[in-house]
Amino acid sequence: MMSLIAPIEAIRNQALQATPAAPGSQTLDKEAFLRLLVTQLRYQDPTNPLDSREFAVQLAQFSTVEQLIEINKALTAQNDAYGALAQGIHNSVAAGLVGKVIEAEGSRIRWTGEQAAAFRFVLDGNAQQVSVQIRNESGQLVRTIQLGPQAAGEHELSWDGRDDSGKSLPAGTYILEVTATNAEGDPIAARTMVRGRVDRVTFGPEGILLWIGTYAIPLQNVRGVTSA
Repeated sequence: MMSLIAPIEAIRNQALQATPAAPGSQTLDKEAFLRLLVTQLRYQDPTNPLDSREFAVQLAQFSTVEQLIEINKALTAQNDAYGALAQGIHNSVAAGLVGKVIEAEGSRIRWTGEQAAAFRFVLDGNAQQVSVQIRNESGQLVRTIQLGPQAAGEHELSWDGRDDSGKSLPAGTYILEVTATNAEGDPIAARTMVRGRVDRVTFGPEGILLWIGTYAIPLQNVRGVTSA
């Protein structure tokens, strides 16, 4: 008697190995299974018909494939739900940061015209010489602070808003750059951490952005939050 076990078993194995797919591709798998079964029944040899026990096996396998397709659909819907939930949590957390003072990885500081602008930097190794350059938004160097030897790790600093001649500069956003070298004159990596009050939050294709004045900071760059 003829056998359908091999071809239908192959389709079942393919379904078992499948990851959650789009509804269209799931429908094609199901229809392909049905077409295979009906076609082989239609063209079976009357002198060598399909064994009734094997036919029962095929129906059981078809039921298994349908269950797998439904599981794939459920997994896809579950993944979408988890993604939407995570996005909602991120949006809620970000909105709650308006009015808070955050510390984040970044290179821009806000000089209010009154209060000193505080920032930190992190050195990846011991430095023989550390220099902090502050530029305006046009890229013009306005202040250089020489700090001399500094140990590896975090360091706090503040800028009083004055240039190298002691003149007070206009309020606005300024750009930080920290350079460091070791005793051999080789460069040492330095990262700057800035602080400021969040004025607003925006949501868009570029992700969640926290705004300190005109400076946007990605949410994932935030390292700390204080109430004032």
